[in-house]
Amino acid sequence: MATKKNTSSVDTKNGDKIAAFGTQATAAIKAGFTPKSYEKEDQIVNARKAANVEAKKAKAKKKAKLAKASRKKNKK
Repeated sequence: MATKKNTSSVDTKNGDKIAAFGTQATAAIKAGFTPKSYEKEDQIVNARKAANVEAKKAKAKKKAKLAKASRKKNKK
């Protein structure tokens, strides 16, 4: 994560963390389909779609788990 001099009076530490996390996730998806040769454009597109689908599935699974825990907590 690149650090910069904070010249504002607003605390942006949490925003910087969120931005870094999003950048890291995007980089992981892009790294998942680095092509060996650029001639196979269809395969690159399909690999990108697969990487995005996997990321969305993981995110949905995490959200569902948190929602279930919240429901369980509210039930008590």
